[in-house]
Amino acid sequence: MSTATMKRYRNLIGGEWVVGAEEREIRSPATGHVVHTVPVSGEKQLDAAVVAARGAVDSGSWSWDPELRARVLFEYARLVRENIDALATELTRESGKVFGLAKNEARRLAQSIEYFAGITRWVYGRTISPRPDLLNIIVREPVGVVGAILPWNMPLGLVARTLGPALAAGNAIVIKPDELTAGSSAAALELLASIPDLPAGVVNLVAGGDGIGKAMTAHPDIDMIAFTGSSDTGKEVMRACAGTLKKLSLELGGKSPVVVFDDADLDRALAGTVEGAAFYHAGQICLAGTRVLVQDSLYDEFTDRLAERATNMRVGDGAERGVQCGPVISEAQLQRVLDYVEVGRGEAQLAAGGRRLTDGALADGYFVAPTVFRDVAPDARIAQEEIFGPVVSALRFSDLGEAAEIANGTRYGLAAGVFTRDIDKAIALARRVRAGTVWVNTYGQLFQNSEMGGMRESGMGRQYGLEGLHEYTELKNIAIGIDPRLAPGS
Repeated sequence: MSTATMKRYRNLIGGEWVVGAEEREIRSPATGHVVHTVPVSGEKQLDAAVVAARGAVDSGSWSWDPELRARVLFEYARLVRENIDALATELTRESGKVFGLAKNEARRLAQSIEYFAGITRWVYGRTISPRPDLLNIIVREPVGVVGAILPWNMPLGLVARTLGPALAAGNAIVIKPDELTAGSSAAALELLASIPDLPAGVVNLVAGGDGIGKAMTAHPDIDMIAFTGSSDTGKEVMRACAGTLKKLSLELGGKSPVVVFDDADLDRALAGTVEGAAFYHAGQICLAGTRVLVQDSLYDEFTDRLAERATNMRVGDGAERGVQCGPVISEAQLQRVLDYVEVGRGEAQLAAGGRRLTDGALADGYFVAPTVFRDVAPDARIAQEEIFGPVVSALRFSDLGEAAEIANGTRYGLAAGVFTRDIDKAIALARRVRAGTVWVNTYGQLFQNSEMGGMRESGMGRQYGLEGLHEYTELKNIAIGIDPRLAPGS
């Protein structure tokens, strides 16, 4: 593709599309071809975006008019639905993601925006009367200016999860997408910015590298940071935000367990485990169930069948029909995954995959064969550290108590899954596992009206549902004194 015809994305600042300080070419991780350019911004562009956002929440009716917010969000959802194929195509081009998954992600953007549009009027407070001559009105108000720092693995799904509740609650937002997937994020916001009723400055996009993210965490006029990314980076964000005591929402890493008891429906458990491992996303999902805990009596049969399924998956460019697993996002991520594979070779037995794929059309991309390690010890590095690639560790357990101990044996607590026909056993394990979400006889099901979030080093705060909406509000107590002579009971 020639640079004369490729799409050149820009920043959205104060309702205008403006260039960044520099420009970066984005190459497909599947083909190596340049697909478009994105801006590389500096603090000047960030400051301008924050000024625009602050003006939008400090003046005008956006923060105080739920009807306006609902109207804009419903219209945005409609536009996204009309452009699902175009958004999915852009996402697949810049990430290599399987096109069907990209369409689901674009559809999820529409669904999330629709959901939060519908609950813009649900920002309720409450009233109490602590004594006859006093009435306290406890109201929820928007936080103000939200800074969203988003990763590359699900740019449409994760922008929806932040943008929807932040706008529904009446905030303005400055979004910093990851450079590698800034194109699809910008394409999604082009639709939103085209809505005439959206006040200028309510939504801003500033693309750039780590420097912009660090500047956002320290910026005195940003009131809240919503960050999605690794646990180690989340700790850095938390430390940086301490200087201005910003409100924080952190959705961080995971090393989620999938527990398979010997009484499970084997085919259902295998399908759920493959889904949970996120092989279809090349393992690049924070919720991925990459620790598969199998009861002793079922272990050999289950692990053999899991390895067979992984071996038979078709890997390639997500734009091609029939592909089940796309590339990892970059050369750096490829090397990270391959380094962990080498660690795994020294810790466990390789049952499937374990190599880079370079045959034919795969030669110019970052493809890793879906990988399964067996006979993995609970304290092995590949069972403890988030790899963020198509790599699964299969561990043994003897009974429910040991399964719970192994499941809780990492620093993470994002999600878990359990497969069994015994509902008492399922509930018992679900209550003992320290994770924000536990699925029983399924995995990875997320809905806009059901909250999600992590425990321990998997983050703080909640996404989706009313709980997700409330993350983007502050509580205010307005105490009204009543003339004691007129108070009830006087």
